[in-house]
Amino acid sequence: MRKCFLFMCSILLSTQLHANTDLDSEMSHAIGGVVMAGGITAFVDHYYPEYADNRGMIGFGISSIATLIYQAIEISKYGDTRGQIIDAASHIAGSALGAFVTDKYILSPVIKESPGGGKSVGIKVTHSF
Repeated sequence: MRKCFLFMCSILLSTQLHANTDLDSEMSHAIGGVVMAGGITAFVDHYYPEYADNRGMIGFGISSIATLIYQAIEISKYGDTRGQIIDAASHIAGSALGAFVTDKYILSPVIKESPGGGKSVGIKVTHSF
């Protein structure tokens, strides 16, 4: 319940903010993208294991589409197209990083159904000589 309350408070606070193109603002958008895409990737992995092979792309896609829709609404309300596009680009870059790190390093290894039945786990180890 507390997580839901904090999430709703963050949404309400974010609707009061306008585009700003300084480094702090863009870093906050990028970090928001990391957290949002990572969370969506983990959510897909936990609740929809049949999509585990594509969980990173799903997390990245949903986060990116959500920010594009949100920034389009902000453009229609307040203008400042340049600032909103920079905000969206920062969020999308963060989303790519968050989905990739969550998929490849936090949720690995992937447990898959084997074609012959059962489950298989794979670990990839590389070393250059």
